[in-house]
Amino acid sequence: MRTPTQTICETESAFGLPLPGDCLRIGGVAASLRCVSSNDFCVSHELEWFLEIAPNQDIEINVDWVDRLGAWPGDKAFNSGGLWSLFHDGRDCVFDFVSPVLGTDPYKRMITSGGFRTAHIAVNRNAFAGQATVCPLEYPADELLFTNYLAHHALGAEVHGCGIIDPEHGGFLFLGHSGAGKSTTTRLWKSARNPEILSDDRVILRIHDGELWMYGTPWHGEAAFASPAKSRINRIFILQHGEANAMAELPRARAVGELFARCFPPFHSAEGLSNTLEFLHRVVNLVPCHEFHFVPNVSAVEAALAFRS
Repeated sequence: MRTPTQTICETESAFGLPLPGDCLRIGGVAASLRCVSSNDFCVSHELEWFLEIAPNQDIEINVDWVDRLGAWPGDKAFNSGGLWSLFHDGRDCVFDFVSPVLGTDPYKRMITSGGFRTAHIAVNRNAFAGQATVCPLEYPADELLFTNYLAHHALGAEVHGCGIIDPEHGGFLFLGHSGAGKSTTTRLWKSARNPEILSDDRVILRIHDGELWMYGTPWHGEAAFASPAKSRINRIFILQHGEANAMAELPRARAVGELFARCFPPFHSAEGLSNTLEFLHRVVNLVPCHEFHFVPNVSAVEAALAFRS
């Protein structure tokens, strides 16, 4: 995934587009982008793929500079162990982003309100001194905002997997922990079938009219595949390395556990966790989940296609 040093945009033309008037759509959720100066802020290449013009937005994002950001005056509600920590200010969620690369103070703060329907992002001018433009929605801020919105409103879940749209057979979703073979699976399908790859690492699941749909995200893995497309799916494959290609359907109770182990729920929110679990129960009631022991060659693609047909 991207690091803070990769998110500093050197020039607007090289790294992104101005924010005013743009709409960012990820997982079927649309967010408006507004900022004080379009010359100061841009979006990353990955987010450019997810920009569109939309008349209605689910989330309103406002971005501006502050001269300096100090530590938030309160106890941490959650520490990610990485770039961000969560604080509470009444019902608002305050996400502080800190990296040793950019100093000891937060380089950015995102305050969300109204069930993640609004977000104010304050960028620390002192942390980015000398930089021409900055990407305020770089990972993980974009992921936090969209996935928390989905979980809070019980609309979907982000899962650890690769989403593939085969030109003849439609959507295939392969879930797996790191090292399970997602990137390998993506490359095999790309060489054998030339499908559209929604993502090689993180996919959003949603349910529409009793059908399960998967959406691509900008949060790609090592193979760097990402697409704003979506596809209906009628089963889920959970990747496991094996000595031969073999499928085994999972009981629903176990399937929920396996899906939860491969999703990104908001561990800081009891409501978000409950909504995510409820959503996963709905998923396994709609589509079967199969454990897929596979060998890392084109025969795995052929096995999945044969099983699907």
